[in-house]
Amino acid sequence: MKSPQQETYNIPERQMFKTVFFYCVLIIVAPVASFFVSKYCLFDVLMGESVASNVWSALTSVAVLHAALALFIYRAYAEVSTAKQPAKQD
Repeated sequence: MKSPQQETYNIPERQMFKTVFFYCVLIIVAPVASFFVSKYCLFDVLMGESVASNVWSALTSVAVLHAALALFIYRAYAEVSTAKQPAKQD
């Protein structure tokens, strides 16, 4: 008999791949896009083309990266806790 820690959850491989792929793309693309969008559309307009504009854009992209990682971690824990538990057999 398996202990609860050894139980495996039946998540279809296709769904798992789609979820991981989505978050990989989000973690790679969102910070880069947020850097350039915030730099050219927000900070260059407010501050002009300066080093401060680059610094604030980099901070924006770091914040977006952390948000994407937090979403991925939340999704991973939520998926494990809501996965169907195998039926208990006597």
